[in-house]
Amino acid sequence: MVTSPEKELLNSIVRAKLTPPILPTGYVCREQVFEKLDVFARQKLTLISAPPGYGKTALLVNFTQRKVAEGCLVSWLTVDAEDADLARFWRHVAAALACFGQEVSTQVVPLMAAAWQEKGAELDENAVVEIGNALFDSLPAGKACYLLVDDYGSAEHRGLDERLLKLCASAPSDFHVVLASSAFSWALQTDVYRLGYGYLGTEDLSLTLREARCMADAMCDEPPSDEALARAHELVEGWPQGIKLAARTLSGARTADEVRIDGGLLNVRRYFEAQVARLVTGDVLSFLFEMSVLETFSRPLCEAVFGAGSTQALLDEIIRRNLFVVPCDEEGMWFRFNRLFADWLRNELLQLRREEVRERCSRASEWFHDYGMKDEAAKYLLLASDFDYVANLTEATCSLSRQDKRIPYLLWLCRIPSAEFADSPLLCMLSAWSCITNARVADAQTWIARFECSMAEPEHAGSLDASIVEFSSKCLTMKCIAMEGDGKEALARCDELLNSGYEIKPSLMSMIYQSLGESYERIGDMAQAQEIYLQAQASASVDATMHQLLFNSFNFAEVQHCFGELDEARESCEKLLQTCPADFALYGAICALLARVLLERNERDRAAVLVERSLNRTSHYRHIDMYLEAKIAQAGSLAAAGSLSEAYEAIVEGILHGEQKDVPRAVLLLAYFQQAEIAARRKNLRDLLVIERKFAARVHDEDVHSQLLLSFVRALAARQAGDVAAALETLDALVARARENRYVCIVVKALVVQAVVLAEQGDESHAYASLGELLGLASRFGFVRSLLDAGEPMRDLLRNYSTTRKAGAVVRSYVKSLLVEFERELPTAPPAIDGSGSFANDGPDPLTPRELEILKLLNMGLSRKEIADTLCISVNTAKKHLANIYSKLGVGTRDEALGKYTGDHFAGSVQVSSAIR
Repeated sequence: MVTSPEKELLNSIVRAKLTPPILPTGYVCREQVFEKLDVFARQKLTLISAPPGYGKTALLVNFTQRKVAEGCLVSWLTVDAEDADLARFWRHVAAALACFGQEVSTQVVPLMAAAWQEKGAELDENAVVEIGNALFDSLPAGKACYLLVDDYGSAEHRGLDERLLKLCASAPSDFHVVLASSAFSWALQTDVYRLGYGYLGTEDLSLTLREARCMADAMCDEPPSDEALARAHELVEGWPQGIKLAARTLSGARTADEVRIDGGLLNVRRYFEAQVARLVTGDVLSFLFEMSVLETFSRPLCEAVFGAGSTQALLDEIIRRNLFVVPCDEEGMWFRFNRLFADWLRNELLQLRREEVRERCSRASEWFHDYGMKDEAAKYLLLASDFDYVANLTEATCSLSRQDKRIPYLLWLCRIPSAEFADSPLLCMLSAWSCITNARVADAQTWIARFECSMAEPEHAGSLDASIVEFSSKCLTMKCIAMEGDGKEALARCDELLNSGYEIKPSLMSMIYQSLGESYERIGDMAQAQEIYLQAQASASVDATMHQLLFNSFNFAEVQHCFGELDEARESCEKLLQTCPADFALYGAICALLARVLLERNERDRAAVLVERSLNRTSHYRHIDMYLEAKIAQAGSLAAAGSLSEAYEAIVEGILHGEQKDVPRAVLLLAYFQQAEIAARRKNLRDLLVIERKFAARVHDEDVHSQLLLSFVRALAARQAGDVAAALETLDALVARARENRYVCIVVKALVVQAVVLAEQGDESHAYASLGELLGLASRFGFVRSLLDAGEPMRDLLRNYSTTRKAGAVVRSYVKSLLVEFERELPTAPPAIDGSGSFANDGPDPLTPRELEILKLLNMGLSRKEIADTLCISVNTAKKHLANIYSKLGVGTRDEALGKYTGDHFAGSVQVSSAIR
């Protein structure tokens, strides 16, 4: 039972809901809007819909006062979230209607109470019509009556709109309902349009410049100038509350530059935090923050950036709730947020999810690029880049800088419309450097041309010295040439820049040195390249440019890998992974390089993990060169696992993207080389010939490293075509030149093929000479995978080598470890020594597990002493086991025992071994 104080409290709350609020201080009557409402409100139902702060409530209050003064009957109801309960809502409506007079109060209100008491939320249309008829019969004849409901949308209920529409449909012409809300259901809005009722939206409630002047004069201590006010009006986009929130900073402003209205202002932040948190929470609010990085948005774009799933439902909810969403076209395809609202969202996003910004912007950039919107693509690629590094290079080359460096780069760039990028020298330069750091050479060249054109425009003429513009263009062009792989030309361009007399800042000097190192790589002077990369590191460390430090270290690790310094390359990559931010695309390239090093050492499990991580950090749009590095590592990992078809598909996919996206030539040639190796293992001559032609069409004559790779591809094709003499001749020249330039990786791969081909031709002496040289290099640097990929021919050579050739302890140990790996990957026939197959161990006296183990080690070329050391038994014990094995197999020698074990094929190898002895 409700006590008297509680009842009085409830009555007080109801009275407050039924009483119009007081007009705010400084309220300025907006006659134009009032006149629209006065016309629309002559309909049976009128909707007023706009986001918070557009003056809906004040407009209704002003309307109430004027209509009361005209002698109309007006009732007021303020709705809250608890009114979503239909019974509660209609009770409050009944209380509001009681204000129309004593007859309504005594006849209609009890009828409504009885209907709700009997049917509750199941109140049907007939009951609504009955109540409506009673209400309309009790109203004074010939007198306009208005029911004004404020904040109607806060009481969302599926059945509420239907009942209200039914009530209005049966109402007489002098009964009017006006609903104000931030948003209405789409069904209600549709019905309002269908029935021809009135509707006032955001555009109707936006301030005109004259109204903004009246409001500013009332709110500001000192009125702003017309120029300052016009700037403020533009920034808030006619939002009345925006002018109020900025009154303090707008007061007394004389010029447009003095006006500061953005999402960082304390009043703005507090307002949006209170209002938006009241309207939405959870996933919708989180999605708002994420969407703020987009200048404009559409459904396809949002799905590409944020993924499928709930994206469309969240977007629909944001648009329906009218959360400061502005349509950009008549078709309803594109939208944007109110500028001030978007600025606040971005401020919050930087504090909450800074690490996600690059990924989201990268996806947006890719989408815009795919749909031909190049300016938008450049804007979001710039947002996805290491902006501080890009801005540093821009300022170092042409002395252009941002107007306001205290604004975070995300906010600064998002405020600039994409359409302005091509008109601003600064933005063109930023876009060019961004494309270069993302390995988009063709796009970079486009923006370089735009930069030069923008500097030739009359409004920019003289803003920079002609020599500075020329130097800037040369820097950008030099970097593009270096990335394309033209080492000789890039080297000349680097020397020209270094001798230009221009004062070069450390960050720019580091970049030039990096390109210089790449140039020396291309012409084959790897030792000089290493030295240059060290100088680049020293320059980058002066101003702590992390991006440049990481890239130089990565290039240095790549040179170490080319030199066959696997341990050193591994250590360099491990250190880089500890310092490189995980959201840098370079992180993926480091993972790919480390995976290739580990694959060569046959550490396949960890390499597979790194390959997956590399693919997750790169894309074929952003940093296409690093994406191709990841695909090379992926193909190598799949090939090492024996999945040659999948490996071939992976590398072809990467190459197709690389050819379409104009990937830097050096990386594409490395991918061709990987493709050729896999095609050779698949014995596919047609593909090898195609790869050879594509490779030859892209390689430069001065590019020593790539020329050596091309020679290797030609040797593989000649071998597959049956031209063994040409293959061996090419390999001889290749090994000599690669050894001269310290390209150990290429030397090892070439010696593997050379030794196998010579053995196939029966030239055992030269085959074992090549094998001996190969083992010396491979054991020193730790190569494993290059030998394993040669398959059974290499295994047979190593097995015979271990039993017929004398070698140092290091090489012998290395050969044994290789044979163990071969045994794991290429089990001899039968597949397992204890399984079914041609070797039957089911006679009257089968071999014991220990004897089977010893037979396996014997097959791997181990001596009795090595078998004893491996199994931790004495040599005499090993001898006894071997004697038992010979006895059970009915043989008298090692060769006969292996012949029984391996079958005729390997017995032939044993005979070759005996012949060599």
